[in-house]
Amino acid sequence: MHLLLPTLFLLALRLDPKRVLLLAPLAVLPDFDALFGLHRALGHSFIPILVLPMALLVYAKYRRPEWFQAAVLVQFFLASHVVLDLGGVAFLWPFVKEQFYFDPGITFSADGGFHMDFTLDYGLRPLADMGTTSFLSDTGFALILLGLLAAVIFRPQARAALRTTLDAVKGLFARVHR
Repeated sequence: MHLLLPTLFLLALRLDPKRVLLLAPLAVLPDFDALFGLHRALGHSFIPILVLPMALLVYAKYRRPEWFQAAVLVQFFLASHVVLDLGGVAFLWPFVKEQFYFDPGITFSADGGFHMDFTLDYGLRPLADMGTTSFLSDTGFALILLGLLAAVIFRPQARAALRTTLDAVKGLFARVHR
């Protein structure tokens, strides 16, 4: 989900697919903090998510203007990861050792008529040892299945999008092998 959603969003905005696909792996970079036993802390704090990319943006703006769009994409991919993890993120780590969480919920019911309920839970909780994470969550599987169904329903459009994506990937590999 961390890789798929921001990439699809940027491609839907018709940004340069080569640049988007080249930088897309940065969307999962914050999860490497799990290697150090600090999952959703070290790589999810404001320092690697805001401070370092903002420094890159400033540098690109004043010293390397040709890097500016790529710097914005770096910022977007890193920030999107934290937004998707708002179920519990130690954003102010190492200064605050607690996780911020934002947990909205929508419940639908058809008992005695249609009823919809919206809940919102947010606040701080102790930093939990997240351990390792699954490669593919239930939601991630559902999104992939939904994407496959959409591809079947919209075959011509999906084929054209896949062809464009593959051409962009081939172009990236051709540049690397030069």
